[in-house]
Amino acid sequence: SVELVPTSSPWDLLPVEIQIKIFAHCGVTDFLPLKLVCKSFYLLLNSQEQWITRQYLRQRRHGTLPSPIDSERTYTRNPEDDAVLLSDLFPPAKSAKGGHIYTFKYISGLRRRQTLCSRLCCYLADRVMDRFVHSEPAFMKSMFTSKAERCVFVQRTTARLWFHLAPLMYYTLYFLETYALARREQTNVLLRDWEAGRLPVPVPPHIRKAMYRDLQVKIIRSPPFTDTPTLIATHHCMQLLVSYLRYTVPPDEPTVSDDSWIGSLLTVSPFLRIVEYFSAEIGDGGNQRMQRKDFMHNFHNDITLNEKDDINMLVFQNAPNVHLHGSVEDVWFDVVKEELALRKAAPHHAERVMVWTGLPVLFSCQDCRIPDGWRA
Repeated sequence: SVELVPTSSPWDLLPVEIQIKIFAHCGVTDFLPLKLVCKSFYLLLNSQEQWITRQYLRQRRHGTLPSPIDSERTYTRNPEDDAVLLSDLFPPAKSAKGGHIYTFKYISGLRRRQTLCSRLCCYLADRVMDRFVHSEPAFMKSMFTSKAERCVFVQRTTARLWFHLAPLMYYTLYFLETYALARREQTNVLLRDWEAGRLPVPVPPHIRKAMYRDLQVKIIRSPPFTDTPTLIATHHCMQLLVSYLRYTVPPDEPTVSDDSWIGSLLTVSPFLRIVEYFSAEIGDGGNQRMQRKDFMHNFHNDITLNEKDDINMLVFQNAPNVHLHGSVEDVWFDVVKEELALRKAAPHHAERVMVWTGLPVLFSCQDCRIPDGWRA
């Protein structure tokens, strides 16, 4: 017989496998506070971090772990499948010994991305319905006699748009993050060439712009965008995002002469900055004036840091008055339009979201066949 070692808690008598399963039911933000509970928790969470993380993912992915996206895999738009799509789009880092490295930091990163995308979709849905209410006063008056009914209508339709947009925003985030990473990797390659004497002169702006275009083409010709319906749906999401960024700028605004600021927002700034922009536009944080001031300060810092980046100054020719993404079409839109034409996928159908009885809202682009409905 095995003599049990005296313990101060029944927890210590549980098999490690059971302890791992219990911790895997915790939320992402719980792990750090749990380490502070007692020495037993601290030691287990440190020593079994990989296994707890794997179990955490299995429970939220219907028993599977992240795997590379291929053209044969399909994803639903159900909220319970968000974790499957997100973790496949953003898999854990690979280990030098083979396999992947599962950490609390990794699942925290997934949670951060999910939260940012959810907030942005909520803000976009809010802006869409706000525009609908102001542009269709006859519909609102004929359908809803009281303010309470109108509020219910706006809340329900906003929720349905939010639900529909969420998975599409994951693909949008994937493109923007992958494109940012590809630019950094290319800059590092050019730096090594410069250090080895293989780059006699800095790369001029027109060559740099062509390089960035090639990077985008490579991304959209790789999974998940090899699936044409996914490419089209993401294209509609990007179109919606950029359209509502434009709508926020008054047509007579003297300080905004073009949409290069949107190109910078999509490329130079982190995804968080787009969320901050819409939050400030709606006044979600309370003090709208202060939010706008904070956004402008952060956005200006993003641009300044990018312009004064030491590596960029070494390998790229200085052109202070040249925007590498001078038009928002330089980010995503031009290369996707050409790709859809090559795939003979233009024209195509608009996305139709039935937000209310007899009221479809359309997500579309210039190449869409427009059915009956209200164009967002």
